[in-house]
Amino acid sequence: MKKSLILVVIVSFLSGCSTTPLSLNEIKDVPRERIFGYQNKVDNYANLVLIRDKGLVGSGCYINVFINGQEVAELETKERVSLYAPSGNIIIGSSLQGSGLCSFNPPRREREFSFKDGERKVFRLSIDQNGNTDITPTTLY
Repeated sequence: MKKSLILVVIVSFLSGCSTTPLSLNEIKDVPRERIFGYQNKVDNYANLVLIRDKGLVGSGCYINVFINGQEVAELETKERVSLYAPSGNIIIGSSLQGSGLCSFNPPRREREFSFKDGERKVFRLSIDQNGNTDITPTTLY
């Protein structure tokens, strides 16, 4: 009985955790082999910096990032990618990717953002306790 109670407490604790922002010294760059597009710096393009949070939820899965429906990068926890896209309205999407539990991921989450020529915006990639990814602007970095 005692072991069952301990197991219930541990599972409850782990399932209630969502991801949290990083400190600057924890951030690593995504390796080039997991960046599939929007890498070239072009004059007047907007700079999109996406940083994946740390945490237990989804930590064994990649977060796939999409720009206007095109897959552009795969991020592990504590990773950052810097991308360049034309100014205007851009839809950024994210979803969990992988095998095992990662394959039961919720559908892709998408958000529309507006960018000006040469503008730089930083976004957090987070996961809630239900495994839903999200993309939110941040001033933390």
